[in-house]
Amino acid sequence: MTKCGLASLIPLLLLSGCMGSTYKKSPVVTPQPMSCTGEIPANITLYSPEDAKLVFEEKTYNLKRIETASGAKYGNSDISYWNKGINAMITKDDGTVTTCTYIPRSGL
Repeated sequence: MTKCGLASLIPLLLLSGCMGSTYKKSPVVTPQPMSCTGEIPANITLYSPEDAKLVFEEKTYNLKRIETASGAKYGNSDISYWNKGINAMITKDDGTVTTCTYIPRSGL
């Protein structure tokens, strides 16, 4: 193959690699399991300082960072998640508040 022929294939190869794939975020912090009041399991995954995913009551919520004076808070129009240290609080849009504690990797 000539240099010209090879050069013309490079853009095609690059495009074909992108066409079949879908962008997926890689977690910065793997899912952190929590034990919540009422024995409800939950976990939070941080994808960046601005993005998180909360799994709570068998639902998955994509959350954005919310400015707070202390701790870390993420939320959307349905739910918010706030934590400081090993304690967390999940507040649903109906005002229901659930408190949680992180489960250490080695268990309780």
